[in-house]
Amino acid sequence: MNKSFATRLKAATVSLTMAAAVLPAYPATVNAVSTSGVIPFSANKGVSQTMKVDSVYEGTIPEEGAKSVTFTLSTSYTGQSFSYGFGCSTTDSPYWLELDKSGKWMEGGTNSKVEGTACKLDKASSTITIDLTKAGAKPGGKFEFRCYYSAHWDNSKSDMVDNSVTLTDVEFAGGSSSSSGSGSSGSSSSSSSNSGKWSFKDNKDGTATVSATVSKQLDDLDYDLTVGYDEDYYAAKGTEITDTTPINSHKFKYSDFGIVDSEGITIDSLSVIVEADFDVDKFMYGCGTNVEMGSPADTEYAKRGIIDGKDDAGYWYNEMGEDSREEFEEAGVKFGLKNIGEGTTLEEAGKYIECVWDVPEEVQKYQTIGNGDSIGFQFWYGTKEASKYTEITSSDPVTITSATLTYTITKTIPYTKSVKATVGKSLDCTASSDSKKNLEISYSDLGIEEDMDVYAIRFDVSAKNDVKKLVYGTGTGTTNAAQKYWYQEPVSSVVLGAGKSAEIMWILPKEVVGSSPDKHTVNPDSNIVFGYYYGESDTITVDSIEVYYAVPEVIVTTTTTTTTTTTTTTTTSATTQKETKVTKWGDVNCDGDLDLSDAVLIMQSLSNPNKYGVEGTSDKRITEQGIINGDVFENGSGLTTSDASSIQKKLLNLITELPESYK
Repeated sequence: MNKSFATRLKAATVSLTMAAAVLPAYPATVNAVSTSGVIPFSANKGVSQTMKVDSVYEGTIPEEGAKSVTFTLSTSYTGQSFSYGFGCSTTDSPYWLELDKSGKWMEGGTNSKVEGTACKLDKASSTITIDLTKAGAKPGGKFEFRCYYSAHWDNSKSDMVDNSVTLTDVEFAGGSSSSSGSGSSGSSSSSSSNSGKWSFKDNKDGTATVSATVSKQLDDLDYDLTVGYDEDYYAAKGTEITDTTPINSHKFKYSDFGIVDSEGITIDSLSVIVEADFDVDKFMYGCGTNVEMGSPADTEYAKRGIIDGKDDAGYWYNEMGEDSREEFEEAGVKFGLKNIGEGTTLEEAGKYIECVWDVPEEVQKYQTIGNGDSIGFQFWYGTKEASKYTEITSSDPVTITSATLTYTITKTIPYTKSVKATVGKSLDCTASSDSKKNLEISYSDLGIEEDMDVYAIRFDVSAKNDVKKLVYGTGTGTTNAAQKYWYQEPVSSVVLGAGKSAEIMWILPKEVVGSSPDKHTVNPDSNIVFGYYYGESDTITVDSIEVYYAVPEVIVTTTTTTTTTTTTTTTTSATTQKETKVTKWGDVNCDGDLDLSDAVLIMQSLSNPNKYGVEGTSDKRITEQGIINGDVFENGSGLTTSDASSIQKKLLNLITELPESYK
């Protein structure tokens, strides 16, 4: 091999590896981007992008999702050497993955070992296809295609010479055919299209991290929306809002959807069905949600002391039109977020209007979903009779008739093993008999014994025809007399876009699994129920059930006593419950991650134990498990401010591991 070429190739490989290694875990852009590199998040078709060393093409995955993406590249040389990297947003943690040269999807970040992929391009046109199915690519999410190295052999110099190639096309394949954009059919589509998705990871330490995206549906609603009357209107008049007061909005409490335990939950989207007695042409709406007081997402708090009537405002994020935002900013309001939603406009909406709001990631960081917290929907403006452009007025209310909340729940649970059993039971949602609608099966028939604590159950179902919206319910027997020995999910669950099959993961709630083994009330001597309530296919089949359980470990302690009057040694044994183990060092809030919020919770629990202590009033209070996880400074010395400092040092890479010790 030519020595110069070998040297350059080695240097290029090192450069490629280093470039991949410094990728952020969830990048908006790559830091090392040349001026030729980045184009805006826009249409992927009709691309004409020069790709040379360190240049980046950024784009968006279609909102209907995709199974693969193909990049078409044009070059003037045969045997062009080209090295590339690819990363994309994902629906689950860590929310961004990089494609390694081995074909594996890996986390990025400063300590990452992700390496780019080298290939040869033919003269004229070549294609690179990337399989997205194992990445869990987020519909509507960002992706990046990067050039790490691009060169060809130059005979005149007997060496490799850097040169560029041209990216001429980006094409996705394998997505669904759901609508998007303006919603000409009277609906808007959601990028949170992973209803029913789940994941399970055995942590190999007696725990597992399980995640499921769940949709909860409220039907038979009757909330009239009257344009022109909002909360600010009544606040300015000093009028109290009652159930009969005309208003253009409605706030859904998270408890309305059956959420009573906010731990590990991220709200993905709200879908609202609005119906009218007349054909609606244009329909404009905006949404909002409770957020942490004074956080960057608190658009109402930002108005304090500047806008009349807003002296006590806060705890709320509101979408707002561009004109409204400009008026507030001209008045001196400084919002914490650069990008605030401007609402959604549907054209030719009709009489049945499906409105969807995906909660922005910037808002999710600060969203509060405790007892009393809400997510809101507001009707801003509308027209009817397109030919006459007649505005909808207060005399023409429209009505919310249904609402669906989609959220992702992620929990770390005790875990020993799972058992899977074939069922093959057909369920008919049109049947009058509950026995034909519901599957009721005993834990013992599934292989669960009395010493097994159940924490999650997966139902695998199928149908001969597309189910589309699969509405179902789940329940389990308990040992709790106060629950009448039975727990039923209070609100129906939904899998959106179920197709002909679905895998439904039910993470059992705290009401039945408790916060410690002695509070676990799932009864292994009782039954599980799965009910099929509605779907485009009248019948489905529950093909199999998998039950995830933990066997509480026991240890045998031996005590030896010796008397002075005899030479006999007596040994006695006692069986006790094993002490709770650390699930993850530093994970004080037990959400499976290590971040600044863990250090904050330690400080809160120490400074305000009445609110954030184990017996505190806050739904975000510390737990016994959190105390065990958080004792990271001189482990065994108890929870102190030093533990919070150790967590922060770990996050800043000032120490390499937890727990921290100076002994």
